[in-house]
Amino acid sequence: MAFHTPVQSACAALFLLAPAAALAAQPIPVQPHPSAAALAAPPWQACRGCDLRGADLRGLMLNGIDLREADLEGADLRGSNLEGADLSGANLRGARLQGSWLSNADLSDADLRLADLSDAVLIQALTPGVRIQGAVLVGADFSGSDLMIGGEEPGPDPLPPLSPQPQKRRR
Repeated sequence: MAFHTPVQSACAALFLLAPAAALAAQPIPVQPHPSAAALAAPPWQACRGCDLRGADLRGLMLNGIDLREADLEGADLRGSNLEGADLSGANLRGARLQGSWLSNADLSDADLRLADLSDAVLIQALTPGVRIQGAVLVGADFSGSDLMIGGEEPGPDPLPPLSPQPQKRRR
C-alpha cells in the first residue's frame, strides 16, 4: 500500500495506531428538556409572612407566589424564578439572588440591603420604597423598573451647593 501525500500517510498512521473502538462513532448523550411539571416547585402556593430565613431555595419555580412580608433574610434564591411574585414588604436582607428572575415582581417596600443581585433580571419590577443600600447590583437588569430608593432610614446628606467660580476673561 503506497501513500502519495503526507496527509494520506498521517491518516494511515492514525488508523493503525488507534484502537478500533475509538474509531467507531460514539453516541452523544442527550438529556431531554424537563417538562414544566418536572421543574422544582415548592409544595405551597403562598407563604405570606413565612419565616424562611437562610432557606435553600436555589433554582425553584416561585413565579407568581405570594411572599408578602415574608422573612427571607440570608435565603439562597440563586437561579430561582420569581417572575410576578409578590415580595412587597419582604425581608430579603443579605439574600443571595444571583441570576434570579424577578421580572414583574412586586418589590415595593422590600428590604434588599446587602443582598447579592448579580446578574438578576428585574425587568418591569415594582420597586417603590425598596431598600438596596449595600446590595450588589453588578449586571442586574432593572429595565423598565422605576427604582426609587426609600424607606424609613434617611439617606445621605445632600452635597453642599458649589460656590460660584470666577470667570476667566478671554483675550
